[in-house]
Amino acid sequence: MPKVLHIGPCETPGGMAKVMRILAEYPPEGWEAELLSSHVVGTPWAKWRAYRRARASFSQMLNDETRRPDIVHLHTAADWSWWRKRRFAKMAHKAGVPSIVHIHSGQFDTWLGSPDSKRSRGVRNFLKSIEVTTVVLSDDWNKRLHPYIGKLNVVNNPVDPRIKPSNKIREKDHLLLLGRNDSVKGHAFAEQIAALVRTKRPNLRLTMSGLESSQYEWVNARGWVSEEDKFDLLHTASLLLVPSAFEGQPLVVFEALASGLPVIASDRVPQTLPTVHVAAFGNSLNWVEMIHKVLDESIDADGLTESIANHRIEIINSHWKKMYENSFK
Repeated sequence: MPKVLHIGPCETPGGMAKVMRILAEYPPEGWEAELLSSHVVGTPWAKWRAYRRARASFSQMLNDETRRPDIVHLHTAADWSWWRKRRFAKMAHKAGVPSIVHIHSGQFDTWLGSPDSKRSRGVRNFLKSIEVTTVVLSDDWNKRLHPYIGKLNVVNNPVDPRIKPSNKIREKDHLLLLGRNDSVKGHAFAEQIAALVRTKRPNLRLTMSGLESSQYEWVNARGWVSEEDKFDLLHTASLLLVPSAFEGQPLVVFEALASGLPVIASDRVPQTLPTVHVAAFGNSLNWVEMIHKVLDESIDADGLTESIANHRIEIINSHWKKMYENSFK
């Protein structure tokens, strides 16, 4: 049975790691999958050591006929993430193993600068020189990155098959933000707009992952949450907030919809589904108005769940199966 090796930050909290784990746990029919972690959370030295360990492990795999993968599936963001995956792609090419570069970053175009920049030309020429298959997360990202990189393929993020609607009773006026501790995720903005909403809904509360403390007693700052705790929050909260400054394709949006939980997302989040409510990035009044509106509506859980049908693993794997087989010839 042919094997695909996923290389990337599979042990680092975040959406990219979750996508890697889903794809490895549920490979396409007729394929087996393995994960290789290339990143850790920590100091620059710790990250460098993790990368070096991954390179050494990958080299051993390539030189061992019993462990050698048939396809290398590289998961990358921008900047240093790209430079690390570029090295893995070169190693695979030298060993005669085809690669797929899977771009997850919502800042890849910003990092490249312009279609004619030295960095864009370098990335474009490198991908072409070793005949790499390059994948982005949506049609919107295809349009945005094509002038920088050239030919791209589109495969959406999958939703964890374990996430389904629940019979649990949703708590009234309970806002939720799930994201790492990063300013682009909008934790401070979420606290600001929640405080404004509380002037009319004094019992409203906000739960956030990523942050471990808050100045407000009505904010439950949870830090890191386990998968089980996340599932429980998705099944009991009233509304998910995604006020991000930028995103690739946030998995949490599809997880919320799969759980029957309404979502309001920033207009900086590309190509949201029609079932996702959109508010202007950084516009407090627009967000407060939208939150009141959604909280006053009844929830069509079945409609929300059905809206992510194209993100179910069996649909996503049909695309990966075709892509792997076309590369593995």
